[in-house]
Amino acid sequence: MSKLVILEISKADSEQRYPVTLRIGDSIHSIKSQISGYLPPAKDLRETYHNLQKARDSGGFGSYRKFEQMKKGKITKISVKKSADCVKNSVNDWLSSKDECFSSVQEQLLEVLITERGNVRLMIQTDDVYLWRLPWHLWNKFERFKIEPVFSRLVLTNTTSYFKKNYSKNRIKILVILGDSTDIDVQGDLVLLKESIAHNDAEIETLVATSSSKLNNQLWEQNWDILFFAGHSSTEDSNRQGQLALSETESIAIEQLKYGLENAIKHGLKLAIFNSCDGMGLVNELASLQIPAVIAMRERVPDEVAQKFLEYFLEAFAREKKSLPDSVRKARERLHGMEVEYPCASWLPMIYEHPAVEFPSWDELLKGNEEERQRVSIWRNLQTVLVASVLVTSAVMGVRWMGILQTLELQSYDKMLQMRPGERKENRILVIEVTEADLYLPEQKDRKGSLSELALNLTLDKLQKYQAKVIGLGIHYDFPINPKLPSLMAKIEHQKNLIVSCKSPHRSRENLGTKPPPNIPETEYKERIGFNDISVDYDGTLRRHLIALKPDVASLCDAEYAFSSQLAFRYLDLTNSISPKYNKGELQLGKANLKRLREHMGGYHKIDDRSYEILLNYRAYRSPLQVISRVTLAEVLNGQLKPDDVKDKIILIGTSAESFRAYNSTPYSTDQESYQKLPNIIIHAQMVSQLISAALDGRPLMWWWDFWVDGLWIWGWGVVGGAIAWRCQSKQYLIIVMGASIAILYGVCWIFFTQSGWVPLIPSGLTLVGTSFAVLVYNRSQKTAN
Repeated sequence: MSKLVILEISKADSEQRYPVTLRIGDSIHSIKSQISGYLPPAKDLRETYHNLQKARDSGGFGSYRKFEQMKKGKITKISVKKSADCVKNSVNDWLSSKDECFSSVQEQLLEVLITERGNVRLMIQTDDVYLWRLPWHLWNKFERFKIEPVFSRLVLTNTTSYFKKNYSKNRIKILVILGDSTDIDVQGDLVLLKESIAHNDAEIETLVATSSSKLNNQLWEQNWDILFFAGHSSTEDSNRQGQLALSETESIAIEQLKYGLENAIKHGLKLAIFNSCDGMGLVNELASLQIPAVIAMRERVPDEVAQKFLEYFLEAFAREKKSLPDSVRKARERLHGMEVEYPCASWLPMIYEHPAVEFPSWDELLKGNEEERQRVSIWRNLQTVLVASVLVTSAVMGVRWMGILQTLELQSYDKMLQMRPGERKENRILVIEVTEADLYLPEQKDRKGSLSELALNLTLDKLQKYQAKVIGLGIHYDFPINPKLPSLMAKIEHQKNLIVSCKSPHRSRENLGTKPPPNIPETEYKERIGFNDISVDYDGTLRRHLIALKPDVASLCDAEYAFSSQLAFRYLDLTNSISPKYNKGELQLGKANLKRLREHMGGYHKIDDRSYEILLNYRAYRSPLQVISRVTLAEVLNGQLKPDDVKDKIILIGTSAESFRAYNSTPYSTDQESYQKLPNIIIHAQMVSQLISAALDGRPLMWWWDFWVDGLWIWGWGVVGGAIAWRCQSKQYLIIVMGASIAILYGVCWIFFTQSGWVPLIPSGLTLVGTSFAVLVYNRSQKTAN
């Protein structure tokens, strides 16, 4: 990193001496040493320079890039050369003064030049614009170390870095303004720019003989790195104001572009190049706007010199990648060869730089833009991802709301249910099943359904003897009990731990249901009767647990709670004094809160949610059938039932005979068929097990998020999909990462499911893939457009 050397020159005092301070450091914020003194009066230098100006203006060498052309006089190139030599001598006499007030500054400056071997950034900082005109590079000490001085203001409104990155592509954006071309060839400058700068490095926008309004619009509407002007210009009002000839009919002062230029600088304009005459007023005004750097011509510049300077400068800066001062110095050295025809040609270019900015090289400029492009690209790609994810999520959520995804979501639910690890067997429930063989037992000869009154009476006798806690009769007895069995009539009427069932129409208008056994006292209807209806999905699979419903007025079964609910309620009351309670419309049962399943909850979007339902969290050991202990009716009647099999348990009596078709499909699969069918009595046992396990053991019920939380979850996976499409450029890599992401999504959903959480898998996967595809299509269209 080059050392920063600042020579501050203040306004001349009463003796026409210039107070100076030499500051040396690594940056403007890290000055390590300084020394002050005085430069002697520059009367001789001013006079010789003024004579040179008059000689050059009168000489009229070539076509100048200034508004008014001077008439060619009798001044010869020899006389101009003599004036130039006088100026060079005056510069060296002034800066090499033996005045003790400046000698210490000279010595310190020379010491740092020697120490750093000329690797310094030398800045002459003064508010006297006239001093900017002087050819400081002619001082022999600067020539010896090949120092190209840059100029800056003494007083700045801010000393922070003004080098701002351009919010554009990684190419450098150049706004080229070709102004009034009277008697000069400004198109040649454009050709040089296009030939000297690699196409991939820069994006050039050209305004030819434009208007001030169009130029102003460009400064506001786009972000530029470099502003280049070729044409006629001039300085007025004692170096305070610069004028540009935009066309033959319109000229404009920098002041009139103030706000547009301020905006351009704020948004990344780093360098202004005025390849035109007399640019000190232009530099002065742009310096007040805090521009990082300006290259301009000190005096009138012949058209041929201007084009050669541009050619040499671009070759050094854009091709050889030299620093800005080194590029101007090399161009100046090459212009020296033109001074026979164009005296003082090499003196004309000057550089203004903001002291807080060390202007980057061409490669650093590209790199800086690339870094910013990456940052901006991140934001723009993030915007693309966010917009695409929101749009795709909205579409998926809309399709989901209409129930189009319900089949897929339920199928994925079934698959995950099947994959869950097994649980221990339910040891609080025993099912007495009437099998197909049991239909033909001697005790069954007078049966009216699947279970005869005699067989039921004998079974109840054994269950009472063995102290069953709760007994559930899952077989309909909607006919009068045989008077020859008064003991059965008494049991049904007085045995309070006996829960009987009936069938509700349950949304069906084709029948009125079935009655419960006629011997149940009306006062005990609410506690001892439960409907044994179940909610089957449209595909015939039972996934929901019907808890309660409001019975129809005309129904023969006016039970409010399900058969399984009544069994669980009675068992919990007898064993743990737990009774059902409602809190904000939700049923609470001991430790469990039975969250009601409604439409647009979980994967359900097309269900009749008038009844109180929850999801059935099947308990599976090896299968949902094997988790419940079972005995046949024959085993009971033959005395094979043991007291320990019954004591303090919930006993369900029902049929598993295939001829009665009391079976329903579950989400579990078998080798023989797509879904495993279970006897309804086993399904009721599963429901009872779910309720008592949740209330007593804290076994989780199936849960789900609210619809809006589902939306956030699904949108999050959309963002993931969009980010993958944005970051993965390789098709093969994209496929691999997308596959891994889908696997991760499935894994996360599976982890939730093992904790009884049903989170959206299918909609998330669709949004993941859909957003990725949308971002890919958009990015490809953008590349095609570019």
